[in-house]
Amino acid sequence: MKDLIKRILREEVSRKFTKGSSNAQSLIIKHMEKIISNTSRVLPPPEDVYGNYIEEWCKGGNIVMEAKYFFSDEDSDEEKFFAGDLYVDENEIEFLSKMLQVRKPFILNVITEWYDEKYATKFGQEMGHPEFEIDETITRDGISKCYQMIDVDSISREVMIDYLDKETLSRRNELEGLPDNKLKSKYRSVYNSRLNGIGNR
Repeated sequence: MKDLIKRILREEVSRKFTKGSSNAQSLIIKHMEKIISNTSRVLPPPEDVYGNYIEEWCKGGNIVMEAKYFFSDEDSDEEKFFAGDLYVDENEIEFLSKMLQVRKPFILNVITEWYDEKYATKFGQEMGHPEFEIDETITRDGISKCYQMIDVDSISREVMIDYLDKETLSRRNELEGLPDNKLKSKYRSVYNSRLNGIGNR
């Protein structure tokens, strides 16, 4: 039922916002494929991003496009996938809208369908979650840094604890009680958050 409703809504958007949509659609997809072809894919470990799955498409250390697949454990003994969002640069949507003379909702709809069918499906198979899908595409401005997979094995527990003690509200005795895998995950997560100015004390 969810897939049927989603398909109907997308078809309605396509009919409403443009004429000659076939040509516009192919140009939008070609533009997005060109963007991805010039990037590298980065996959943050789910345990570092609250159990969610993320695909970052990066260039020069910055995120060009990002897909997030969210999980929830509410009313269940295990986490379940419940939504997927694609984030793209507002400037790219502005460019396409002016170049093709079509409205942004149509462009976002085309991008959502394209990514969902080509990339979300493939990523879901890779991760063992064939249920992955992209529900909508969201624009954003500003630059975000790509996730950095730090070699935490080369960093001592003491150094990580000192860093987290300084950068978070966690008590030192709580940090000292964390097993190695959780301490390393927390260190990577906080470090990457600080790269984007998130959560600074």
